[in-house]
Amino acid sequence: MYDIIIKNGKITDGTGSPSFLADIAIKAGVIVKVARGLEGAKETINAKGLTVTPGFIDSHSHSDKNILTYPEQREKIEQGITTSITGQCGGSIAPCPRDTKDKGIYETMGKFLDSVKDNPQGSNTAILVGHGSIRNAVMGTENREPTQEELERMKDHLRCAMEHGATGMSFGLIYNPGMFAKTDELCEMAKVLGEYNGVLAAHIRNEGDNLIKSVDEFITAVKCSGVRGVISHHKSAFHENWGKVHHTLAMIDKTNEEGYDLYCDVYPYTASHTTLAAYIVPKEYHADNGVCRNLRDPETYKIIKELDIEKRGNDLSWILVVSCANHPEVLGKRISEIADMWNMDQHDAAYKLLLDSENSCNCCFFSMSEDDVETVMKHPRAMICTDSGVARDNTCFHPRLKATFPRVLGEYVRNRKVTSLPEMIRKMTSMPASVYGLTKKGLIREGMDADICIFDADRIIDKATYADCNNRCEGLNYVILNGKVVVKDAVYLGEMAGKMILR
Repeated sequence: MYDIIIKNGKITDGTGSPSFLADIAIKAGVIVKVARGLEGAKETINAKGLTVTPGFIDSHSHSDKNILTYPEQREKIEQGITTSITGQCGGSIAPCPRDTKDKGIYETMGKFLDSVKDNPQGSNTAILVGHGSIRNAVMGTENREPTQEELERMKDHLRCAMEHGATGMSFGLIYNPGMFAKTDELCEMAKVLGEYNGVLAAHIRNEGDNLIKSVDEFITAVKCSGVRGVISHHKSAFHENWGKVHHTLAMIDKTNEEGYDLYCDVYPYTASHTTLAAYIVPKEYHADNGVCRNLRDPETYKIIKELDIEKRGNDLSWILVVSCANHPEVLGKRISEIADMWNMDQHDAAYKLLLDSENSCNCCFFSMSEDDVETVMKHPRAMICTDSGVARDNTCFHPRLKATFPRVLGEYVRNRKVTSLPEMIRKMTSMPASVYGLTKKGLIREGMDADICIFDADRIIDKATYADCNNRCEGLNYVILNGKVVVKDAVYLGEMAGKMILR
């Protein structure tokens, strides 16, 4: 007897091929039969009129930060994400910073993975080790090149991570301390990653004025090491740079024609989300965790402000605050509104947020073009990602937290017809499974893990907004994770059937 039979569903199997009608039998967490007329199960799900797909794979996630404190990952599983690729943007949960007193399981990625590999979770997790985290563990946040001895210790950290099951490594080249690494350092680390056939993902050095140069730098790291590469949340920021993605996507194509293996991922929004300091404080003032220290010096404050006004002008209305320590009253407001509320210049208001929160202020940045989002999404090597972790009870955040995958299916497939449904499901399932080496994920096929989404393709849609990211999607009927029904009608049922996936 089977554990579950899904009957009469329209199966979109993850390959990009046309959908077909069939039943699916599941036993012991595995798809054991795909055929018509299956009978004999403890539980039967009638999927007539519904679409049945592999579980969605979030190509770029930050949910590793909550593996121990919030393993349920409700925000992931309630939008159909059954596996997340975490540890992105150069900042993984381990190794911990150099000056951390009680290192414990966070001292190395190897120790961390050994400690959590058997912990149940609400969604599957595969983890990258962050280059920025490795650099911080070895040499702190200093703005300099590593010594040869420090570089060797960084390589040892990477080897340790890979040998204990990390999937690859991530760069975060706009963040402290990855922003201080030169290309030679990136190549040296990538070569070590190549010893393990690991995947290299990168938040590249610049996504605006120097986008093309930054993509070229990442391609250099891919070519010098031969690793598979992923350009994270690919975009072109600020109006004067819109359209550059046509050039960068052509660069991806050319690199692949030369025999390398390069991809990108994308989220379905025109606003990004990151720290306020990353956008309005030049990188040379981030060293040694010095953002607030530099802003407290009157002369340096003046220089920082002049540099930012020269670069972006006086209008910061395109920045929406979504979290800020010590200032709950500003959540959901644009910096222009906050400045009016405080009767201040907009830049002064922004720097006050940084200072009062001790550089703990995150924002949404409305800087992208809808045409660019669609252009990247259409590319045959583009996967879908949230670029989000989990937020538990926060109501103000980026809506991608809960809405990314339903939004792609409802808005970009059904309404805008950016791609066909089978092609988009491929981008959400079998493509990231292949890229990240998840050999049992991403396909409706006998012998594959039973990670499955069942939804109404005519109804599925996002409901989360920038004002309240906790609104659940509509049209997602069931999510099955490792053979267990864990979501009904977009509501998590509480069973933690997810696992840590080791390389």
